[in-house]
Amino acid sequence: RRTAQPPRVSMPPKRSAHVFTSDDAPDTATASAYNIYYCKFCGDHCLTTEASLASSPRRRTDNAHVIDTAKHVTKMKLSLAAKPVAVMRENGEVEVQYRYACGAVPVGYSTSPDGSGLLYIFDGALSAFDYEKDHAVKDDGSGVRPPPPCVIAVAGGATQIDIEVDRDVKGGRGVTKISASAIKIVVKSPLTKCDAELLEFLAGCLDLKLTQMSLLKGRTQTTRTLLAKGKSPAECYEALTKSLEVENARVAKLANLGQHT
Repeated sequence: RRTAQPPRVSMPPKRSAHVFTSDDAPDTATASAYNIYYCKFCGDHCLTTEASLASSPRRRTDNAHVIDTAKHVTKMKLSLAAKPVAVMRENGEVEVQYRYACGAVPVGYSTSPDGSGLLYIFDGALSAFDYEKDHAVKDDGSGVRPPPPCVIAVAGGATQIDIEVDRDVKGGRGVTKISASAIKIVVKSPLTKCDAELLEFLAGCLDLKLTQMSLLKGRTQTTRTLLAKGKSPAECYEALTKSLEVENARVAKLANLGQHT
């Protein structure tokens, strides 16, 4: 006597975003259909996808970019948080998020444990700007490096530069890092009293007069915004890059001397 078998249910294939290493990343040098995104805070490569964040839909609840991984091949070089995060929405419902991070910085999340379906990227977490690549590439043979998003042209012919300022207790002063989000500059003065020193340094670095610059306070103690007249974003970026190279050479020299003492 034959036993009745339960009906077979056909399950649709899963498409998901995967965590990957640089060894198995797609060859983006020849795959122009892919968009590559970097952590806006440390510059590390985080995401490779067919989708464009610039034109992607936004989620109403938190303004996150939405990537449909069933439609767009998407791979992440991110770590999955050990525990999910419960978020209370305005309608009273609790949403469980499985978050992805670059180091300790949250970058995005999925509402599915296996990462399938929709991938959400936090607003402002990623940038298409890669300093290591774009710093060395000339745009059209003119010798002008493309500036990052933190150095832009604004109304009135001015250039806006977003700055992160830090104090060097050893007395150093100069540009120490260039990222998509800010130009990091170290100064000797306490952060609450460093504006005059910062303007003096920038005047020399950019070859501008103090009357051509305005320094605005940022949202935190360590952030400033400079408005500079008389220099294009490309010219400002070139001058800041040279300052970074000088500072890197100074630090390397000090480290070399330390090894021989």
